[in-house]
Amino acid sequence: MGRPELPVDHTVPARGVLAEALRGLRAAAGLTYDELAAKTGRSPAALKRAASGRILPPWETVKEFTSACGIPPAGLRPVWLKARIAERGRLKQLRRPRAPELATTFGDLGEAMEYFYEAAGAPSLRQLQEQAGGRHLLPVSSAARIVNREALPASRQQCLAFLTACGLGGRTAERWAQAFDRITRHRDLDAAPAIRWEESSHVVALHPGVHRQFEGYVPRLSGDAGVRGSEAVRERTRDRDSLERPVVQRKSRAVHG
Repeated sequence: MGRPELPVDHTVPARGVLAEALRGLRAAAGLTYDELAAKTGRSPAALKRAASGRILPPWETVKEFTSACGIPPAGLRPVWLKARIAERGRLKQLRRPRAPELATTFGDLGEAMEYFYEAAGAPSLRQLQEQAGGRHLLPVSSAARIVNREALPASRQQCLAFLTACGLGGRTAERWAQAFDRITRHRDLDAAPAIRWEESSHVVALHPGVHRQFEGYVPRLSGDAGVRGSEAVRERTRDRDSLERPVVQRKSRAVHG
């Protein structure tokens, strides 16, 4: 007879709850860890660690453990997800998104995307891609920029793919896609004056460093939609003038010097 198991480690309570559930399933199935190992292809030591509470086992291990005990894995998914969120500890630091109809800025969208990703247990980028429907819908590089708050989805389709990968239901995902449409529409309109300015033959070409500084500018939109558009254009114009003026002055001094 093997040595009795050590008590479950409840240092992270949600992780301890998962371990207790796994132990209960094994006991109910009347299986030893050696028998579980034969059914899952994993070592007895790995299965013991999964049910120890000291570590959070990968979801694949939990699925195999549960299936070997004759129980559908889906029932334990919420328990594992809660333990995963607790172990990362990041979701509690994020603000829960308001209704998508109240989102008005690029920041609102970015915060919502980050929240949904953490609430989904922060799956790997490859998992996100698979759950989104494939590389053509959500490339790994795009997923990385979205979850790191470096960029928004590149299109409505990619927005829906990302939200679906994070487990949002069809109706909720569609409402956030509508918010994406509404907010990014102003980004497209605001970009037009900058494009015309950069392409104009009447404007002195800017230094590459100045171009990069200007291209990195993203206006924060708030208030009435009509006011947002005009204010953003004015802000872009002021930034354009402030960036262009020193370059023009330097060129003028060079000509007359």
